[in-house]
Parts: sequence; C-alpha cells; structure tokens
Amino acid sequence: MTAPEEYNAAAVQFDVVAGDVEANLASVREGVGAAVDAGARLCVLPEMWPTSFLNEFDEQTVAASEAAERELQRLSAEHGIVAVGSSLEVHGDELFNTARVYEGGDLRGSYRKIHLFSPNLEHKHHAAGNEPCIVDTELGRIGVLVCYDLRFPELARYYFHSGVEVLVVPGQWPEARGQHWRTLLRARAIENEVFVVGCNRTGQEPSLRNGEPMPFAGDGRVVDPTGELLATGKGDAGPVVGPIELRKVRTMRRILPVAADLRPEVYRKLLVEAYDRMVAGTREEQTKDT
Repeated sequence: MTAPEEYNAAAVQFDVVAGDVEANLASVREGVGAAVDAGARLCVLPEMWPTSFLNEFDEQTVAASEAAERELQRLSAEHGIVAVGSSLEVHGDELFNTARVYEGGDLRGSYRKIHLFSPNLEHKHHAAGNEPCIVDTELGRIGVLVCYDLRFPELARYYFHSGVEVLVVPGQWPEARGQHWRTLLRARAIENEVFVVGCNRTGQEPSLRNGEPMPFAGDGRVVDPTGELLATGKGDAGPVVGPIELRKVRTMRRILPVAADLRPEVYRKLLVEAYDRMVAGTREEQTKDT
C-alpha cells in the first residue's frame, strides 16, 4: 500500500458532554463534516468522545456508546477517511478506554489505553491495556497513544522503532497542565521524527476525584517531525486542520539518523539496572493508593 505524499489531518475537538451520547455524536457529525470539507483525510477525536468519564456506566449508556462507535465507523465509510477516537469497551467484567482505527468503514485496529490517569481515578473505573497499536493505512503507518500515554516516552519510542510515521493522540488534557500537553506533543514529534496529531476537547467537567471543575483548552494541534506547529486549536469547537507531508519523516530520519546512532547495548544495561527500582516504586505507589 503506497501512501499519498501529502494530505490533511484534523483534530476534531468539541465539548464532550458527560453521559450525553446524542449530543456528542451530533458534535462528531458536524466536526467530521467540517474537517472533510477542509480536505481532511485523517480525523482524530477526543478521548472517551461518546460519554466522557463517568463514575458508573449503566447498560443504556454502554449501548448508546457502542452505537455511536458504529456511527463513527459509518462516517469513515461515507467520507472515505481514517478516523480515530477512544471510547468505552466492555469485555467481560472489565471496562477499557479503547481507541479504534477505522479506515473507509473497516475496523483496522484497536488500542486499549496502557497508562491510566490515576490522579482522576481512571484506574478505579477502567482496566489497563497491555499492547500497542500500529496500523498500516492508505495514509501511512499510524501508531496510537491516548492522552496520559503521552507522558511515557517508552511507548512512543516503540512506535519509532516500528517505522510509524504518524502518531495520533485522542485526549482530555486539563488546561491546568496544558503547557505539558503542548510541550509533550512537540517532544514526541521531535525525538521520534514523526508527525503527531493530538486532539484535546473543549469545555469543562467535574473531576471524578474531588468534584472540582476541570476546564479543557481545546488546543488540538498538528506537529511535524521538526517540531513545527502546522495547526493549533484556539479553544473553539471544530476541526484543527494541518498538512501531513510524509517525505518530511524520511528527510528528518536521513538528516538526523537517530536510528543509526542508537546505543541499544547501553540502554539494555541501564534498564536491567533500573528495572527492580521501577517495579518497587510502582508497587509502593499502588499500596499508597489503596
């Protein structure tokens, strides 16, 4: 499959209304339509776009969320686009925050969020995934992160080693740490010589931890492999559209041959030395939380 050298990507941001699937689906229809009108062939939605985060998901909400996902799949077929956004996935007794990649109406891959955002109690309501997601699409090789994953460079680096050209990041990143979101999107693009399309929601909703309002900046963006901002959201709902030129990935990897200059034997030694401390630290924090 040969990807086009140039196409437009969009972060389709909007105010994700907690529990109101119909309102959120209406926002997606409008936003995706506007993105396609602007020439977008890749559309990235916010994290948990049909429902947002809830303390409880009843059967009606689960069914509505699943129906909304089917509508997103239909929209990807109708418009001939690649569409990605995370939502609820029920598997047995477990609930996952899962991003699905649709291409022209086909489900091409799914990704269960690996790093759950404990400061907002996500780990109390959702199970963590264990596998990355890489999809070869007509728009190039795409890797998926979801929100908090952005803080963990190990996963993005795996995608670099796997030849990913575009990272997509559905998010719900509070404005209180908005500078981190904006910096980390650029950092992941620069260090891995990839395009990054991050979609952050607008509006606000109460924290699950303490009920305090959390505003969201609506600062979705498209970043190229040099770290240049190609498109930036200003807080309004609607698509943030920027150009993807895949030749830039090849050019940067030729000019700055990071892959050739790696020192894997050194990293292996350091990881082995640090592994026990990493495990001990994780267990200590889990004990505190309980």
